Amino acid sequence: MNKGTMMVYRFTLAQMVKNKSNRVVFGILILLSVLAIPIAGLLLGDSSSAVTSSVEISSMSDYLDSSHIGYETRTGVQYLYSILVLIICVLSTTYIVRSIVEEKASRLVETLMVSVKPLALVFGKILAVMTFMFGMLLLILVAAGLSWLISGQFMDVSFVENMLAAQGISGELLHLDAKVFVVAVISMILAYFLFSLISGLSGAGCSSMEEVDSANMAATGCILIGYLISCMALGGFGDTVTVIMSICPVVSAFTAPAFYIFGDIGFVTVACSWLVQGACIAALLVVTARVYDQLILYRGSRIKMKQILSMAGRGEGGKRK
Repeated sequence: MNKGTMMVYRFTLAQMVKNKSNRVVFGILILLSVLAIPIAGLLLGDSSSAVTSSVEISSMSDYLDSSHIGYETRTGVQYLYSILVLIICVLSTTYIVRSIVEEKASRLVETLMVSVKPLALVFGKILAVMTFMFGMLLLILVAAGLSWLISGQFMDVSFVENMLAAQGISGELLHLDAKVFVVAVISMILAYFLFSLISGLSGAGCSSMEEVDSANMAATGCILIGYLISCMALGGFGDTVTVIMSICPVVSAFTAPAFYIFGDIGFVTVACSWLVQGACIAALLVVTARVYDQLILYRGSRIKMKQILSMAGRGEGGKRK
């Protein structure tokens, strides 16, 4: 990471941490994570015994067969992961677009570009937002975990495990291990970079805050398409369609980890999806390097993504005057 990227990274991260609304939202989420288990324990503790589960005896071949995972389990896991990716990416891309447009409107970006290259400008911002969002997610998970451990010393918290078991969700059934966690995290990070670069280019094509909503639709539209297709993937379309959904860059961010957990695809297919997403990210970085300086100094009506790609194809931008 070069000096310019680090400067933008520190500046953007400091702005996000100092933002009062960000701190309020973060505090509320942490508070909810801490109180969720105790409150649920008080409300459901007495009725937790009413939660029933069934035991099905199966052979080893059935256990290893992905079809052994029920539809309800698939639905729960797929929706849980997809919604998590959806929230992180939508919140991040929305902030990136708004931040870029605000800097353009205040002329701050012109000052930054004196000492920072265009690619470092957008890359530092994307890294800062990623640090904030993923750090917030990590702290929320830690708070929830600590709440569960501490609450377990004073009350019965087995209702959590019972409720998950009643839905067929368990580490043994889904073969959850460190490898699954790594697959999910890497896929989520690649998805974040892909959609963030799209939002960065879209935001750079705006000149006023009135155009922020329309600029957000470029990245948000791609995110929603991937999410909706992942929801339809629960129907089961055969091995060929499953592999295609796992490799297609916009969709694979939502489907590949879940398909891997279910045993529908192997690690090789997941690695191929990473390579495809990496290639798309590299292509967007090339586009950004070619046109971002021209876009960030542009004043006028919003430049749409199709026009931005056309500018990059003609080799416009990328040179400082």
